Amino acid sequence: MHRIIIPGPPGTGKTYRLTEYLKKELNEHKTDAQKIIYISFSNAAAREANKRIDANLYFIGTMHSLGNKELKYNTKTGLLKGNKWKGFKTWSQICKDLSFESRVNEFGYVEYTNPHMKIIEYARSRQIDIQEAAIELDLSHSVDLWLTEQIEADLEIYKNNTKMFEYYNMIADFIKKEKCPSLDAVFLDEAQDLSPLQWKMFFYIESKCKRSYIAGDDDQTIYTFQGADPSIFINLKGEVDPQIQSRRVPKKIHQLAISIFPYMTNRLEKKWNPRDAEGEIHENVRLDEIDLSEGNWMILTRTNKMLEPIKEYLYGLNLRFSCKNQDLLSDKMLEAFRTWHRLNNGASVSQDEVKNLYDYLNYKKGHVKYGFSGGKSLNTIYSADIETLQSEHGLRVAGSWELLDFSEESKSYISNLIDSGDDLMKEPRIKISTIHSVKGEECENVILYTDITKIIYHSALKDPDPEHRTFFVGITRTKERLYLAEPMQEYQYNIGGPLV
Repeated sequence: MHRIIIPGPPGTGKTYRLTEYLKKELNEHKTDAQKIIYISFSNAAAREANKRIDANLYFIGTMHSLGNKELKYNTKTGLLKGNKWKGFKTWSQICKDLSFESRVNEFGYVEYTNPHMKIIEYARSRQIDIQEAAIELDLSHSVDLWLTEQIEADLEIYKNNTKMFEYYNMIADFIKKEKCPSLDAVFLDEAQDLSPLQWKMFFYIESKCKRSYIAGDDDQTIYTFQGADPSIFINLKGEVDPQIQSRRVPKKIHQLAISIFPYMTNRLEKKWNPRDAEGEIHENVRLDEIDLSEGNWMILTRTNKMLEPIKEYLYGLNLRFSCKNQDLLSDKMLEAFRTWHRLNNGASVSQDEVKNLYDYLNYKKGHVKYGFSGGKSLNTIYSADIETLQSEHGLRVAGSWELLDFSEESKSYISNLIDSGDDLMKEPRIKISTIHSVKGEECENVILYTDITKIIYHSALKDPDPEHRTFFVGITRTKERLYLAEPMQEYQYNIGGPLV
């Protein structure tokens, strides 16, 4: 098996280089597209790869998606999530009072509020035992590890008895049941954030191939807190094809970013050149000093909680922004607004768009006829225009978007946006996010808050590398201007120096 490794710092085109190798695989090696798998660490990167790759590969997507495809698990009926945890809590009496609330982030990591499940998930990802996981997460003194081990044991018995499964099983069972199809080549993007469990799956797939292509950048490993291990990428052996020239990061931003490197204890030395532009850095800037009325902006913080005052500030200015937890204008609401606008302008819209719209139409307010609320009749349509919805699917209204069943606060916010000249049919110019959620993205103007919490600070005193990598990622989203914001809290990350 021949392995090609593509290390590439920010903006150097790692994914583009992977696709060049893919073209070579198809055109020079004459490899059957159905013998090729392209794996990307995140759903967003997988969607981007789908746009770039003009070939009917056997698979393009995340490891969890690949595992589920081959295992043929039914996620609707068999996946342990949400209310399905009630059965386990009833079965395992030691768990009856525990919460199993969780969310799956776009990288496939399950985030639990329950500390026992945090430890179990981390241990699985890192391929270590419960005791080691608790120590690494700094939970060994605050959590009853006997109970954690018992929960883990009960969970395995329950899944065996009921044929239920977790997200973790989409990878673990793929390996255990040897579900890898017959292949010639495998491609892996964003490799630096794979956990040891995910690397185990990849190496298993790779063993079935003639050639493999691996792209990543250990300096951008930012999911170590959920099990990612950059040392595996750092220590890979194979033919190296380094990408050196950044097409994104200008000189001043580049200099600030590389000032972090001397303080990292474990990294792969690599060349990296900035693009031929100076760029700008503005330090200790207050948000209210920055003119956000024009241009594209990315505002980044270390944690979700730190985004709250920024959201309130932007609401007050009637500036629209994208954010995962947008209270007054969620993605679903914005999609319904746009669907309504298009329908009233004579367009046909898809079934999914109409179903989402019907979530904001209310029978009691006279929007739809009795029996049609919730879009119950829409399952058979492919698309529809407003006349079809009125004649066949109970729609009784047309006209102003204000008919939609939004809260009064949301309607007021939307009205203010429209009055200020915002075109809601276009994407917002401003994005606010944690650093972890924008890896792979870029923006002309980046406002970066260096605040960290007390817990993060004390964790970084023991191992500073994760924070160095996180803020390296934050800095290098910048294409033109970087604004280092005035601190909001007591603890801050020290760019280009030791943590303290």
